[in-house]
Amino acid sequence: MAQAFSETELMDRVDNDIAFLAETVEMLTGDGPSLVADIRRAIGAGDAAGVGRAAHALKGMISNFCAPRAQAAALEVEKLGKSGDLAPAAAATETLATMLSGLIDELNAFVKARA
Repeated sequence: MAQAFSETELMDRVDNDIAFLAETVEMLTGDGPSLVADIRRAIGAGDAAGVGRAAHALKGMISNFCAPRAQAAALEVEKLGKSGDLAPAAAATETLATMLSGLIDELNAFVKARA
């Protein structure tokens, strides 16, 4: 399976500062799953705007990690929220959650190997 993020691009982005990267990964690890939970709650409540807002916030967080597939998954959920069509949102959110989990695992392993 392809790596979830671009190591070279990410290290350039953080100016090769592993300590800083570790802090940002820690934030994603804490806040990312919470945003997925917010999306799920909004879907359950039929709150399309809430889905869009939470997915937009998560997409922004993911964008910091040079992870285009996970970012695209968040964008898809955001678009569904903004369109008001929540029928496919639960499945799209599960895809996003899986990608986010994989990204977090890979980032944590990457940081740990370099710390």
